[in-house]
Amino acid sequence: MILTARLLLPISSPPIMDGGLLIRDGTICAVDKASALIRDFATEPHDDLGRAALLPGLVNAHTHLELTGLHGRLPLGKSFTEWAIAMLDLRSGLDDEFFSASARLGATTLLRSGVTCVADITTSGSSVAPLKAAGLRGIIFQEILGPHPEQATERLDAAEKALRSLQLQTDDSLLSVGLSPHAPYSLSESLLLRCAELLRRRRLPATIHVAESPEEVAYIGLGLGPIATTLLPAVGRHSPSHRVCGESPIALLDRAGLLSDRLTAVHGVHIGISDLQLLKQRGVALAVCPRSNHYLKVGTAPLPRCLAASLRVGLGTDSLASNETLSLWDEMRFAHRLYGEAVTAQQLVTMATLGGAAALGMVGTIGSFAPGKRADLTALAIDRVDDVDPYESLLDQASDDSVVLSMVEGKILYQREGTARWNCH
Repeated sequence: MILTARLLLPISSPPIMDGGLLIRDGTICAVDKASALIRDFATEPHDDLGRAALLPGLVNAHTHLELTGLHGRLPLGKSFTEWAIAMLDLRSGLDDEFFSASARLGATTLLRSGVTCVADITTSGSSVAPLKAAGLRGIIFQEILGPHPEQATERLDAAEKALRSLQLQTDDSLLSVGLSPHAPYSLSESLLLRCAELLRRRRLPATIHVAESPEEVAYIGLGLGPIATTLLPAVGRHSPSHRVCGESPIALLDRAGLLSDRLTAVHGVHIGISDLQLLKQRGVALAVCPRSNHYLKVGTAPLPRCLAASLRVGLGTDSLASNETLSLWDEMRFAHRLYGEAVTAQQLVTMATLGGAAALGMVGTIGSFAPGKRADLTALAIDRVDDVDPYESLLDQASDDSVVLSMVEGKILYQREGTARWNCH
């Protein structure tokens, strides 16, 4: 099948006006001008998307779909600790039915917004079924928490049991599983060490919230601040469960053996030069969530510095407990306004596609249009294309509502109602 559009963004190579893809058995076989593909493969079925931009499917590098139903129910704009305590209180009253309904809504929302791959953190396991049913690609990370050292064995055993269940549920799908130690302040040092050993033994992907807030930096480095005096006492912990020695959250993770090329660090708002060097040396990827950081008033990640250091950087929305939408288009536009000329539209679109794929260890499979990669893609209706900067004009026009088609492995998973019924197959 040949699929063509007014604008093709391969990401790993220059944009192609009136470009197209040759797709066979779910694999991209050729990327070229539409006229060249139609000439060279004259017997192939051909669908033209018309005034559309065709690009690799978006990769949401960090979210919690089971929390989608919390939209508008938590205080945004207050301190991180106040938000976290409110989250603990609210979450204690939620049940499996809530988590399942939230995950279903979240999966549907992602698909309709052009996302074809997701890194989702779960405590309940409720996101597996809707993501599998939707046909999306991704990694489901089992979350683990435990600030009490004496509970480390019990918490790790429970996480391993949950991982086995997730692996059974993700059979015959494009989903894989990983482990998510929640954050350096919510796991005891002994549990962090045990998680690192499990990850090495099982060679699993991992993700962790780290260096998100000033409160976290103060607690890890000095054992002080609102996390020590308010947040952890709310769960029965009244003293630090890590060795307090003035180190940064990133340095603590390195000492625990968690930094590796299979880890995606999430947020990274408060990282210094030495932290950045550690992330680079260990091959750690980064997922940034600018709107969540803004709403929780924790600061702004040093994204230009991370990109300049050639870290693998993806873009995430976080959950609707700390954001307004699950739209990566909204995330890109916000980041573009936030960083201005320091981060270009092209860099942001790359983060939301190839960068996310690289962060999740899928760069050889998805994230760009190149022969041999899988045909995961999305198409958006556009009115105009700026020949000088097509990425900028795409961000100006793109929204969830402009997505007309999403495809994974060459199969249509979403097609907007009211659009032409393409014969893509």
